[in-house]
Amino acid sequence: MGPNIQSNMRIIDKMHKKIKQLLTASWIDELMWFFIIIFVGLGAFSLGAFYERRAQLIANPVTISYDESAVALWQEYQSIKNDNLTFFASKNGSVVYPVGCKKGDRIKEENKVFFQTVDQAVDNGYREVEGC
Repeated sequence: MGPNIQSNMRIIDKMHKKIKQLLTASWIDELMWFFIIIFVGLGAFSLGAFYERRAQLIANPVTISYDESAVALWQEYQSIKNDNLTFFASKNGSVVYPVGCKKGDRIKEENKVFFQTVDQAVDNGYREVEGC
């Protein structure tokens, strides 16, 4: 063995002893117990909070009720919206879009063809766009 190898072996041996002393120090055991106690305490607190929230939900259940006039107004709005909804497509394309769909913004105004219903567009060979 050359002098460099012996020197490296001594350095490794010294580091091994220092690491062994560090791991056998009593403060590491104390630190480990400290973290165990903290994690057990946090776990117990979380379970208690979860139990309390669950008990509150059982005691005071959440109910959703709809006002009949609001439901009727919403249905009327939907029917009016659907009646006034028009569709457009590109005269060079194959997809029909409802007015207001962002996917159809690329179509130039001079290339737009309008339909009153999606059925009219489908009858003319267009397919309805997905996601609008």
